[in-house]
Amino acid sequence: MAVTYILLAILLLHLVLFGKLIFKWNVFGVFFIATMLFSMVGIMAFPFFKPYFLEAFSSFKLNLITNVDIVKTQTVATVGILSVLYAYVFTIALIYKRVKCINHFRIEGEIKDNLSRVNFYVLTLGVLMFIMVYLFLKRDVLLIGILQGLFGRQPDAILESRRAITSNYLYTILIYNVLPFITIASFYISLKRKKLLNKLLFLFLFAVSFFLILSLFQKRPLMIFMLSLFITGFLFRQNLFPKKVKKVRSKKSKKRRYFIYLGLLFILLLVLYYSATTYKFENIFEAILKLSEIVLTRVFGRLSVPAFCYIHYFPAVEGYYGLTNIGVFSKIFGFPHFPDTQVLFSYFSATKKEGSLAINSVMDFYGAFGYVGVVFGNLFLGLFLAALDVFLDMLAKNSVNLVFIVFCFVFAYYLSQASLPRALLGYGFAFFVLTWLFLQKGFKIRLRTHLKQ
Repeated sequence: MAVTYILLAILLLHLVLFGKLIFKWNVFGVFFIATMLFSMVGIMAFPFFKPYFLEAFSSFKLNLITNVDIVKTQTVATVGILSVLYAYVFTIALIYKRVKCINHFRIEGEIKDNLSRVNFYVLTLGVLMFIMVYLFLKRDVLLIGILQGLFGRQPDAILESRRAITSNYLYTILIYNVLPFITIASFYISLKRKKLLNKLLFLFLFAVSFFLILSLFQKRPLMIFMLSLFITGFLFRQNLFPKKVKKVRSKKSKKRRYFIYLGLLFILLLVLYYSATTYKFENIFEAILKLSEIVLTRVFGRLSVPAFCYIHYFPAVEGYYGLTNIGVFSKIFGFPHFPDTQVLFSYFSATKKEGSLAINSVMDFYGAFGYVGVVFGNLFLGLFLAALDVFLDMLAKNSVNLVFIVFCFVFAYYLSQASLPRALLGYGFAFFVLTWLFLQKGFKIRLRTHLKQ
């Protein structure tokens, strides 16, 4: 326990020292907060609530995790995330000659329109046509997932439908990345040009996006889409219109709207968990309490528990996997593919069900390269995040660039949920970049005329 307290003190000290840098609208801040919230909290809480973790995650053989594994996991995670922090701070200081607290939502001038309408409509039409054809071919599997899975509360039907629908990489990327991007671009158009047709187009794209992301039968992408829409709406409503035509609202009114929106998202999450489980409740109050417990347990435990599994498994059971867990590299260079998340799920699972364990980018470097990866891999990640933030800071604050910045935040969130290669390709950051470039007027990236130090 002494080591846990020391590491907690170190983390809290860094939160205080670098709070102004972290709690800003920048890519690193989103990554750091998400990693702390979804991984570090659970990792540090594990020794204090170990009996509860064992009960809540009874489908896993967590009794294999020793006290040595716990201390080792906490140390590796702390060293890893602080390596990202110091690499980021050093790079920012090197570029700006000081530790600049970048805020991408600090907009001093007018938000200019750099969205190519022609490219937007061409892309939207192409995406919708592909989706319609694909869903027509997969209609039977989709109906099984909706009727038997969601409404019938049969988790096996949901799993079967999810695997069948997401078997096509292009379709999955379009639903995860491209469709949400053009939906939020449509949201901007509906706010900028208040015509009925623009509003109807946005509502149509929103409904399609919501339903199709829901049809993937995964809760996380739907929550991220809704939060992205919320953040973009907040950004554009605050800065898109001249102050004279803005509706003046009190701080209490704004906070009330935010709490209502977040409350609705939480209720949606409860409903999704209810559909994906077989729990039976006697009354609504019991259902709300139990489902809330499930949600909070998954938030703080879903990524922290696999961290202990990785520490226990590597290198005691198998050697570090290097780059063999990246499917694309395996195909290009011809070496055997090591599906780390599936292998560890099978090893620790107390049931015969198939599945995978999610691991964040910080801990993935340990599984790939051991202690060397924890330090140098996360130093590289910090440098990469700094370079991305500096690049975004150079962009002109126009419509397309701001939407892209929001989806860079989505990418930062996915780094707290998956490895760097998976976040770049599997979760489609590369497709965010391609969509952003395609929607630029004349395919020309607009930069700021001056860059404040």
